[in-house]
Amino acid sequence: MILKEHVWIFKNELSNYFCKDIVKLGNQTKKHLGIYSGKNGKRNSKKVRNSHVCFLNDWWIKRWFDNYFFIANKNAEWNFQFDRYEAFQFTQYKINQHYSWHPDSFVNKDIVRKLSGIILLSDPQDYKGGEIEFRTPGNKIIKMGKQPKGTILIFPSFVYHRVKPVTSGKRYSLVIWACGENFK
Repeated sequence: MILKEHVWIFKNELSNYFCKDIVKLGNQTKKHLGIYSGKNGKRNSKKVRNSHVCFLNDWWIKRWFDNYFFIANKNAEWNFQFDRYEAFQFTQYKINQHYSWHPDSFVNKDIVRKLSGIILLSDPQDYKGGEIEFRTPGNKIIKMGKQPKGTILIFPSFVYHRVKPVTSGKRYSLVIWACGENFK
């Protein structure tokens, strides 16, 4: 599939209060070291992924995101069919934590992750490093730079991306996956 757009951006979309409430909720929930799915199943390697995560299922979070996914899907001309979301992954990156190049693609029986969304919950002045980058199939790197708190990034789940190491402070994000039946 050739993409016209690799990522759709809703810049500074969510309020400071919304972001603070998510961070508060995430920090009240027990976190564990994030794992990733490799060729040999789920793995834990700090060389690939070093961050702390927990999963949130609160209804008031879910009601915000349908519209953003539908708008991005239409405007970017991905036109994917999806009808459900996985639990939201709250992620905390501290000093030297990162997530190397990876796609979010995941198949569970006939259900596939089709779109990924990242909500940036931290003020860019609260941390250094931690930039998000995307990689196209032609190995072109799309550097996002520091985005404002409340920005939402939506992209096809098969697009490779990474979070560079945080060098000071803490960086918080919320990841959402829109899923549907396998691609035909």
